Amino acid sequence: MALSSTSIVKVIVVTDDLDRTVAAYKKLFGTGTEPKELPRNNCREPFTVYKGQPGGDMPMRVESVFSDNFWFEIIQPMGDNDPWAQWLKDHGTSICSVCLMSDGPLEEDEAFMKEAGYESIFKQEKGFEAYEYFDASKDLGVLVEMKEHYK
Repeated sequence: MALSSTSIVKVIVVTDDLDRTVAAYKKLFGTGTEPKELPRNNCREPFTVYKGQPGGDMPMRVESVFSDNFWFEIIQPMGDNDPWAQWLKDHGTSICSVCLMSDGPLEEDEAFMKEAGYESIFKQEKGFEAYEYFDASKDLGVLVEMKEHYK
């Protein structure tokens, strides 16, 4: 058994200064072309779970910098109760995670990651897509996000 996909779609960077970090990424990578938006078909009830508890407000500023084959999602956490704020506190401005596009269902990748010893720390269901963060930092140096777009 393996992950359903190893296609990296985005790299998540956390920062304490969004404007400065975005400017630096744009200087190196330009702005690129934003990927086409997929049709959104709400088919599940939205929810957020952080460290096993229902998630609440997770304020942040976010901007994307696009490259030819993936994008950088740059996040400045504005609160303190989410995985991005915790990563910033522990590691400073840095790459926090890589996002792989699941071929679905996400639950199969979730089972694989848990079997591999990586704890789920954040899961969000938006109704039209879901994503889950796994703490692979002890082995990979980053969190791994698995994302599923519903077809």
